[in-house]
Amino acid sequence: MDGTIGLFATECAGYNSAFDRIARKEEGVELMARTDLRPWAAVALSAAALVYVGCTSSSPTESKPSVPAPGKAAGPAASAKKPVPAGEGSGFLASLGKPAAVLVVTGEMNGYTEPCGCTEGQIGGLLRRFDFFEWLAKKGWPSVRVDLGGLTKSPASARGGFEQAKIKFDYSIKALKLLKYDAIALAAEDMKVGVGEALALYLNSLGERTKLVAANIEPPSGFEAIFQKSRIVEAGPVKVGITAIVDPDALEKLSDPDKDLLVAGLKRPGDVLPRVLAELEPKSDYQVLMVQGPPRMARTLAESYPGFDVVVSTSEYVDVLTHDPEMINGGRTLFLQVGQKGKYLGAVGLYPGESERIRPAIVTLNTQFDGPAAPMRQLIRDDYREALRQMGVVADYVRHDYVGGVPGATFVGAETCKSCHPNTFMKWSTTKHARAFESLLHDKKPNVIYDAECITCHTTGFEYTSGYKSPETTAYLQGNQCENCHGPGSKHIAEPDRAEYRTAMALTPDKADRGQLCQHCHDGDNSPKFEFGGYYPQIAHKGLDKYDDPKVHRGRNPSAK
Repeated sequence: MDGTIGLFATECAGYNSAFDRIARKEEGVELMARTDLRPWAAVALSAAALVYVGCTSSSPTESKPSVPAPGKAAGPAASAKKPVPAGEGSGFLASLGKPAAVLVVTGEMNGYTEPCGCTEGQIGGLLRRFDFFEWLAKKGWPSVRVDLGGLTKSPASARGGFEQAKIKFDYSIKALKLLKYDAIALAAEDMKVGVGEALALYLNSLGERTKLVAANIEPPSGFEAIFQKSRIVEAGPVKVGITAIVDPDALEKLSDPDKDLLVAGLKRPGDVLPRVLAELEPKSDYQVLMVQGPPRMARTLAESYPGFDVVVSTSEYVDVLTHDPEMINGGRTLFLQVGQKGKYLGAVGLYPGESERIRPAIVTLNTQFDGPAAPMRQLIRDDYREALRQMGVVADYVRHDYVGGVPGATFVGAETCKSCHPNTFMKWSTTKHARAFESLLHDKKPNVIYDAECITCHTTGFEYTSGYKSPETTAYLQGNQCENCHGPGSKHIAEPDRAEYRTAMALTPDKADRGQLCQHCHDGDNSPKFEFGGYYPQIAHKGLDKYDDPKVHRGRNPSAK
């Protein structure tokens, strides 16, 4: 096909016809049909093996000490930084000195249980978070552990499909239980796996220590054991009062038949926070508010209720914009954001009775936390992917017909294309695209061939009815082949000289670049340095084949697959 592209870019693997996605988006076609989740509602269900994997690079950083917090005990000016005693806190997090306790803040993991993709040097992940907590324990620093929620994100459009998103969500909850979290803020985004289903998974997986916190929600009937409007947690000599607010508008917008479980007793923040704060203040040394809503809502609440020592806000950006957390209300309140995708955490040193009561730091979860983390490794690598295998998320992926190409065309595999395009096939066979599936077999993570988030970019036509399903039934579609870029080829192979079939499969470099075809897999996680013009020459195949042999024009029926 003179003047067309074929078998694309290097690094990882291509995508199953992004142009189809673009066309369907323009036509308003849903990417994924939602499953009926009503059976999960309102009752405690038996444990279900029902989370997200995902990433960029940064260097180890921690924040400078905060300005003194004069609110609860008037302190000196910000410049009067407390000196770190010799031998206390030297090395990592030296700025914290020797705190009485540490408040650890995480949130908005967005399904990134660990860094994903084909790029080294990424940061974040639950294994590193586990190692950080191990480090805290070795230091002998007692800790209070809170999470802002947002364990998953947009499960209906998740690359691995809705069912895998639910499984990953469950394993994320299990991970926070393993890490002995004290409180998790309820997030509207997490309810998108299904309100009843999400609550049932929390009920089955949280255990006695970890609680869902939401001051403006009445606990649904049957789920009282996992809900608290606020709680007080002791860490060494320190008592920390914790509460949270979920944005009422976000809950109201949920499209879920079971959302009344949450919205029936829903209140506005201003109706509940004064009372909750008044209850926490005499019983705790520090008061913490997590706000599951827009940052502007968190800031407004922080300014309206300056009695809170720490207000945790959602983040507009994946990476933290500053490693110097912000003090507001005249230095009285720490306004803390920890970014998205689980790449950072907040470590807040607590010093009750001292002039500087709080010293915050932002911790980057990078290679300095690459300890064995054996229990977490077992959970989110071995157990999670074994659950994917047993649940058949790849084989049972909800597929749909190809849209945007020749109606009725099916995927046939590169070996079929080879008969008329031998030189183009040989060029493709030298690229990493040809070995995309094989690379999964050698991945350090186990069972990734059963992980739909990986398979979608390492096979051909995965999300489509005639595309890849399993090694047993569609081995001829392993790897990133011709049809991921050109579309299914059965009609063209049967009638190679039919202009409308050739036109449907033709693809110019400019069209691929403008449509960001490659970037659906060569994205910020998998190929952060990808640039079309720099990589396309490595797979360009214009004019490699001649079509003067009469048999090329006869056409044939693709072999039955």
